[in-house]
Amino acid sequence: MVWDRGGEASWHVRRPYLFRFRVEDGPGNPGGDMELSMGMLGHAAFVRSRRSMFAHVHPSGSAPIAALAVTQPENAHAGHMAMAGGLPAEVPFPYGFHKPGGYRIYVQLKRGGAVLTGVFDARVEN
Repeated sequence: MVWDRGGEASWHVRRPYLFRFRVEDGPGNPGGDMELSMGMLGHAAFVRSRRSMFAHVHPSGSAPIAALAVTQPENAHAGHMAMAGGLPAEVPFPYGFHKPGGYRIYVQLKRGGAVLTGVFDARVEN
């Protein structure tokens, strides 16, 4: 799994970012056999050092399941399940940091029946 930083050299608080992670079969070759994991393209957790902050993020954002259930009572994950078949090897996650410091980013994507976990570090400035 590769973190495509999109040319970003540093991260700052109170700015929106789109974090892109992809699975590769080799340098620059996108991986195949991508699958939905729990109805979504992937999951990411942004954890601040000393675990003082935690955010669980989905590719389409992270609305509370209870709020989704009000608008889509038959399936609270329906909005996340819109993509089926031919899933991309790259998955974006929208996120903005609230405080400066060190963060660890955990990303889970599913491929070929197995859940892949990537671990990445970010340093956030004011």
